[in-house]
Amino acid sequence: MRGQKPEASLVTLIRTLRVLEPYLDQIVIVGGWVPFLYHTYGRMPSQNPLVRTMDIDVIDVVVPGTLPERGAFTVNDLLSGAGYRARLYGSEATIVKYELPGSAAEVEFLTAEVGRTGNPTAQVQRGLSAQKLRYMGMLLENTVAIQVSEVIDRALVQLAVRLPSPAAYVYQKGLTLRSRGDKAAKDLYCMFDFLDSSSEVRESIVSGIADMRIHYPRAWFVRLLTNLRFYFIEGTAPGVHLVSTQYEGKMAGALFQNYVSRTFRDFVEDLDKPARG
Repeated sequence: MRGQKPEASLVTLIRTLRVLEPYLDQIVIVGGWVPFLYHTYGRMPSQNPLVRTMDIDVIDVVVPGTLPERGAFTVNDLLSGAGYRARLYGSEATIVKYELPGSAAEVEFLTAEVGRTGNPTAQVQRGLSAQKLRYMGMLLENTVAIQVSEVIDRALVQLAVRLPSPAAYVYQKGLTLRSRGDKAAKDLYCMFDFLDSSSEVRESIVSGIADMRIHYPRAWFVRLLTNLRFYFIEGTAPGVHLVSTQYEGKMAGALFQNYVSRTFRDFVEDLDKPARG
């Protein structure tokens, strides 16, 4: 974004992060903004066009099960004071999203679901509820801090923002693929984009997943491999087609599809090596 006028959605994101600044060292930004933030500020090269979808206006934030209060203001106090309004969603009207009037921006807080499925939300701080989802702990516990620097409202804004590590990002997306419905195509493209970034990033993903395999349930790693094989190796594997639907680059169709297939097959082979050893 340097040398260019930031897009409205990015301006809203940075303004929101400024509001949440007292808590930035305890929370992790996830969702559709992760690839953009890595490629723009995190020194991660990208050879492929970013996916620009409507959910870029949703700011997803992972928080711990208990979020200690900082100073006199809770997260709810900070957002409410900045003009965000809390709205209830879901069949039981228990999921809370913060909306900024006059824009499409929403802020949603997520936390790890542990044990049996129960209440869809948990109160993580006074006045703040977070939606409970599987595998969120992985994103909270394996992070990278990047420096975001932009001129907003004629002032230089510099923030330290925590993102999931590339390995945690790819692992978590791989675990949830078959429950994502229409969003699986975008998730697969984002996984491909990270794997195709550079040899250093790819190696960090493979080694990072190998490390996380030790610290998280074995069933998670099995699920990851099962999902990747379903999308890229089995006879009717739909993964290559789904990734292609998100691609707007210059590589020819058949050439790109072969490249995607080889990228994921090599990735599965590298992940599977420790399992055979």
